[in-house]
Amino acid sequence: MSKVQIILPKENLDQAIVEILKFGNLEPTEPDKPISSIRLEEYRRGLGEIQEHLSKLKIIMDLGGIVLEPKGKIKIKNWIEATQEVSKEASAIEDKYKDILEEIGKIRSEIELYSSQLREIEPFKEITVDLNKLYNLKLFDVYLITANSLQLEKIKKLNGFITYKPTNEQNKYAVIIIALKNQIKREDLEKEIGARVFETPDGKSPYDVYKDISLKIENLQKALEEARGGLRTELRKNESILKEIYGKLLTLRDGLTILSKTRFSNFYAQIQGYVPEKEVNKLKSRLDKYAVVISSLPKRYGEKEEPPTLISLPKRLKAVESVVELYGTPSYWEISPIIFLIFTFPLLFGLMFPDFGNALVVFLFAIWFYKYGVKKGSENTKNLSLVLIYSSVVAMITGLLAREFFGPILVGGPREVFNNDSYPVGPLYYVWPVPLSVSNALKYIIPFGHYSILSVEIEDAMILSILLGAIALFVSSLLGVINAIKKKDKEFLAYEKLPLLILYTVPLIIFGYGVVNISNYFGEVENLLGGILTNIFSFPPNLSTPTLALAYILVLWVELGLIYNWISKIILLRRHGEVGLGAAIGMGFIEGGFEAGILLLSNTISFIRILVFALAHYYLLYAFSYMGLLVLYSKGIPYVAGVIIAGIIVALGNLLAIALEGLIVFIQDMRLHFYEMFSKFYEGGGKKFEPVSTYVEIEEESEEKNIQKETEKPILVEKA
Repeated sequence: MSKVQIILPKENLDQAIVEILKFGNLEPTEPDKPISSIRLEEYRRGLGEIQEHLSKLKIIMDLGGIVLEPKGKIKIKNWIEATQEVSKEASAIEDKYKDILEEIGKIRSEIELYSSQLREIEPFKEITVDLNKLYNLKLFDVYLITANSLQLEKIKKLNGFITYKPTNEQNKYAVIIIALKNQIKREDLEKEIGARVFETPDGKSPYDVYKDISLKIENLQKALEEARGGLRTELRKNESILKEIYGKLLTLRDGLTILSKTRFSNFYAQIQGYVPEKEVNKLKSRLDKYAVVISSLPKRYGEKEEPPTLISLPKRLKAVESVVELYGTPSYWEISPIIFLIFTFPLLFGLMFPDFGNALVVFLFAIWFYKYGVKKGSENTKNLSLVLIYSSVVAMITGLLAREFFGPILVGGPREVFNNDSYPVGPLYYVWPVPLSVSNALKYIIPFGHYSILSVEIEDAMILSILLGAIALFVSSLLGVINAIKKKDKEFLAYEKLPLLILYTVPLIIFGYGVVNISNYFGEVENLLGGILTNIFSFPPNLSTPTLALAYILVLWVELGLIYNWISKIILLRRHGEVGLGAAIGMGFIEGGFEAGILLLSNTISFIRILVFALAHYYLLYAFSYMGLLVLYSKGIPYVAGVIIAGIIVALGNLLAIALEGLIVFIQDMRLHFYEMFSKFYEGGGKKFEPVSTYVEIEEESEEKNIQKETEKPILVEKA
């Protein structure tokens, strides 16, 4: 990323801004070394005005169900004049729909007011007695109260019958107090306890008031829909005009953003910004007639101003960037985790959600969600839905390999569910595109179904799951070391990242050890794990075989790694924590020794969840399929009724799996990346590169005015 200084005569400024917007790869910033302190306040005022019009227009377009999509053209001679002209157009649109928007706003306010009253009455809505009667009994005093937890504790100590239940609001309880006449006075409740006795208009019963307010809200919502419908119809007629104004406003916003940061002297203007290094020559070429462009590269990590981060990805893969940004934008000096997230996120999702039918439903939902994001103009919604599309495609592939389509019932059928060859297979068994032999070959990764032996395959699949985790953790730790080297921060490298790499190399060696004899991979890994346990609990160490010797070396490796990490924490605490030596040793042991050892174990084992969620998904659908088949084969139920009931049971199971497990798997996938992987190398403290650009076509003038000839260069010396 290069920092560019653009110096130009003031008369060239308007056209230069047009060229910068067409270039579309410059993020403007405040100049580090301004040529003067002078700005033009009219540009700042114009920017605020344009942003206000944009906000209002977005609301109008949203109410009309119009996609936030810029279209059209704009002619710009002078940016202030163009701002005034487009502001008039936007104001005309706002004025045109002002009355109906005010009406909608008024209805919304009334609905909100009544909804607030409804929430207050909600806890007592079942009481059908008028409060003016209930509060004036001859023998008893009855009070309805809404109280917080502290007030409730005081109320419990009163001498009377007290019942309560929590409301929908946090820390709020609906309380009913019944006491003998004059035993509990209203004044005591309100003044000493601070609780307010519930009242209704004219002393009506809460039931009647709740019913009346609900009816009012219902009528207001109908009126709101009618008003929206009328507005929507009217706005649809002017859709193209609205999109044109929207595009003009966006373009003016970006142009004025540059101008608001521009500094001026008597004859010259100064613009500063960041441009991708490979695009600098293109910018110079574009501005050749108007300005002089000077570029420089950031020198080192830790400078006062950190450059923005640009991640160049194909358009279809840009959506994955949104997942990373939930954690934070990569620093300019960091390796972006998107490099491997593109592959690992969909892969882990697919391994945890292996069902073609369920994944197909998620895929269709993601497409609908994407269209919804387009309609609302939400980039986050669009990006998240694209990530879900990619992940569901991988889940469909793993579902094909697992021979699962809405559970086991449609492919394996009753034979798989009851594990009995006397039952028939499912209707898709013989037409399934992946043969049974392929699924059998994958039994270590997909350890369930009629082709599995659970006692063996689950154990092996656990080892493979942890192998995936060991690889991911090692790569993450290695990236942390590379980032530290890029930052040229020796302390950060030696005391933060290198100890982690040393520790997280051990799981990779353990679960990668089986490759020495790939035909007996699982046996070799299990032997090494057994050797580690043997050497942890025995002295002197058992070195009788190469595997046992390696196991002892790995035990020492972890011990030395934890000691190194402990010493590193002591050094960091002494240098930056302002603590004494004793406190540094104690805190260093907790953070660098004890906690690091626990995290080494837990982070590695955490990847077992890949298998666990796959198993949970399969056996949830298996259970509902089993219940459905029990109903179907029940002798006391007619066949047609059995088919319908069984179908409903299986459908409910699938809906639960899709809605609940689909969400959980997506969240757990993010957790594995954010907590186990990103925490080893990624800080996410950067800022995203946000260049200005033109959103609509800027029409060229037939004649160039106030522009120096192409062969001339601007003179950068002011006259005295």
